[in-house]
Amino acid sequence: MIAISTNIFDLNGTRIFPQKTNENLRWSRRVSRTATLDGGVSIYDTGYAPGDRDIIVRVREASREVADWMAYILKTYNKIIVSTVESVFEGVPAESYVDYDGAAVMTINITKDIGG
Repeated sequence: MIAISTNIFDLNGTRIFPQKTNENLRWSRRVSRTATLDGGVSIYDTGYAPGDRDIIVRVREASREVADWMAYILKTYNKIIVSTVESVFEGVPAESYVDYDGAAVMTINITKDIGG
């Protein structure tokens, strides 16, 4: 389950979406690789940060109401709260669309973990 809420009061600013439990469990590290003159590589690793991930909310066979709500959040708010089974995050709604199969999709760029 993923809950999305605006960070300020909005009567229509909260929705809960069912999600597969492992659908958004992807992590990455801040790593860069540079080729060296001797044919090797130099790796620069600054570790993991919650802000390096995106959460994708996908509602299969979405109603027009759900797609319109996602578009409203994207157009109106620059910061939202996202609750998952993992934690509670602050994020930025980055993209919202309806794909060819009729699924409504919202991508949220996470800025920080506020779940404690």
